[in-house]
Amino acid sequence: MTDEQEELDPGEFRRMMAGVDREGMLRMVASLSRDIEANPQDARSLSARGWLYGELGDFRRAVEDNGRVIELDPGDVSAYLNRAHAHSELEEYRAAIEDYDAAIRLAPGDAAAHYCRGACYAELGNLGGAVSDFDVAILLDPHDPAPYYNRGLTYGELGNHLQAVEDLSRAIELEPGLPEAHYFRGIAYRDLGETEQAILDFDAALELEENYGLALYARGISKLNLERFEESLIDFDCALGLNPDDAGPLRGRGVALGSLGRHDEAMEALDRSLELEPDSADTLAARGVNHASLEEYELAIEDYTKVISLEPDDVRTLYSRGTSLMRLGRHEEAIRDFDAIIELDPNSAGAYLARGFAHAEVGDYRNAIRDCDRLVELSPEDPAAYHARGYAYAAMGARHPAVEDFGKAVALNPEDIYSRRNRATLYREMGQPEKAVLDYEEVIRLCPGDSWAIQERQRAVEEAEGR
Repeated sequence: MTDEQEELDPGEFRRMMAGVDREGMLRMVASLSRDIEANPQDARSLSARGWLYGELGDFRRAVEDNGRVIELDPGDVSAYLNRAHAHSELEEYRAAIEDYDAAIRLAPGDAAAHYCRGACYAELGNLGGAVSDFDVAILLDPHDPAPYYNRGLTYGELGNHLQAVEDLSRAIELEPGLPEAHYFRGIAYRDLGETEQAILDFDAALELEENYGLALYARGISKLNLERFEESLIDFDCALGLNPDDAGPLRGRGVALGSLGRHDEAMEALDRSLELEPDSADTLAARGVNHASLEEYELAIEDYTKVISLEPDDVRTLYSRGTSLMRLGRHEEAIRDFDAIIELDPNSAGAYLARGFAHAEVGDYRNAIRDCDRLVELSPEDPAAYHARGYAYAAMGARHPAVEDFGKAVALNPEDIYSRRNRATLYREMGQPEKAVLDYEEVIRLCPGDSWAIQERQRAVEEAEGR
């Protein structure tokens, strides 16, 4: 190294190398290597070469050179920091943390060291340790967006979405042109149930980076959740334009198409997604729903069964399989699925409702009524609860309580034509055809042209007149 180079401290050397291209850096490495060969104890040349190796992406050699510097000078903070960075790039996070620990002991108050150590903790899954280091980094340098951004991501992983929004908002204030901050704030808003606000952030991310595939996909999912199926389809197609083999947007496309009634196209997208990710429970479940929409219940059950083998506690898929089994008349099997749901979630109103119907279908009316009683406890304002119990009472010949329950269902939902139809039938069986006429007339008013109701009304009128 020349005398002029020897006078440069590490910071001055880095400023001198600013703007130097890769070839220039390689020439400098060669020059420094000659100096080190001549003097293996030349810590300054080792430090400079180690830094250059890091800039060139040769992190293993960066670790080695900075390690030699530390052997020569155990108090060299820069060497610990540079080696920590190289370890981090090599995904050797524990070794990186040890070096950051040493650097912080030697020179307390370095915001960047705390920030970088926090990032390593996050990579190792020590989210509490990560937050603590980001806290210190923010205290030391409250105007650096990076610790806010990463603390926001960490809070998101911890499920603290409100704090994630707050930190990511601060990062955006400090660095408005960061598309990733908008994207992750959108994810936090989505997890908070603020879907429209999430879409605004995904919009902002895409304004900053037009081909941001993750933002396109996330916006598509958000629009899908709002049942804006055509708009979501556009986003998924744009994402697939960037990467045709991205399983996520293919799945989203399939769900959107299925929701639009375009089931054959949906199946193509879902099949392709599963070729890319054969064990995706979400995609298997979506294809199962599509099969069920096509009344292909056996195929739906196959997909649901695969999902349950991957995720045994997936209550939504257990319910879907149970209802498909009922469509095929396999009520005992369906009951087992609803049993499993209730074991996982004793307050699942949907499972009690479905199991009640299944019990009724196999003639087990007492258990059907027991399920419906529980359903009424859970959802006293749900007309379906009373309709289901009325159905069970009617099936076992208990007309009076059945009429009472159908009446409660109608009171809660005056447009419930099925409860009115069932009650009308019971009224006639009980010798009260004039009351049946009123129910039939209301059914006809709600469904003009209902030939069954028109015909049965006429019969009820004749029965009333013939009394």
